[in-house]
Amino acid sequence: MRAYLLVSFNQDADPSRARHALSQPGVEKVDMVLGPYDAVVTVTTGDFAELSELAMRVRSCPGIRTSITCPVTEG
Repeated sequence: MRAYLLVSFNQDADPSRARHALSQPGVEKVDMVLGPYDAVVTVTTGDFAELSELAMRVRSCPGIRTSITCPVTEG
């Protein structure tokens, strides 16, 4: 299952450390972006349960304020 995580960092977070925190198994790519989110993280997992676990691990990383998980439905 592929998904995108839209991630916001804490204001005082060091972007390079926050990016390193996103180096979780299942993370394929981290793109730093401008706008309401700081990073778009592409992830691939075996199923929805694994995706949920990965999203919770990302959200608990130091420097991560919040994230939104967007599962890919087609493509």
